[in-house]
Amino acid sequence: MKLLLNNIEDAVDQKYLVTKTLKNQAEAGTVIHIMGAQTANDGVTINYRVTKTGQDYSCKFADIKQFSKWASSDNFLARYQDNLTPYDIKQYIKVCDTSFMGSGGIPILASIGVILIALIIMCIAGAIQWWQLLIGVICVPIIIYFGVTTFYKRKRNKVMSQIYSKVSSSWGGVVIR
Repeated sequence: MKLLLNNIEDAVDQKYLVTKTLKNQAEAGTVIHIMGAQTANDGVTINYRVTKTGQDYSCKFADIKQFSKWASSDNFLARYQDNLTPYDIKQYIKVCDTSFMGSGGIPILASIGVILIALIIMCIAGAIQWWQLLIGVICVPIIIYFGVTTFYKRKRNKVMSQIYSKVSSSWGGVVIR
C-alpha cells in the first residue's frame, strides 16, 4: 500500500523501499527505517537505518517530492524482504511503477506514430484509398493499445504471482482434523 506524504514528520518510524540508489548509502531495492526527519528552508533532512545492515545514514532532499521519488512506503516488502532475492525486489519495483512511461507509454506512442506515418505515406502514394486510411487511423492504434496493455498486465500478474508464491511458501500449511 502506497502512502502520500504531506509532512516529512509523518515518515518518521516508518519503513520505506528505496527505488533509486544513493551513492555510498542505500541501493535500490533495500528497505530503510526512517529514524528522524527535519524540515529546513533549504530542504528536508532524513536520518535512516538500512534494515539489513543496520547502518545509519543521513541525506538531504530539496523537498518531500524528491524524497518520495527516492523511497516509497511499501509495507509488503518491509514485511517480507527476508524471503525475496534482490532480483525479486527489483522486479517488484518495476511492475509497481505506475507512471505512464514506466508502464509502456513510450512503446505505445512509438508504434502508433510509426503506423500512422506508414498509412499516410501509403495514402499519398496511392496504394490505399482515403476511407481505408480512416479505418486504419482509427482501428490500428486501438488494437496496438489493447495488445500492449494486455502484454504488460500479463507480465505484471506473472511477476506478482511468483513473488507471492515465494512469500507464501514460508507460511506453512493448515492442518484440518
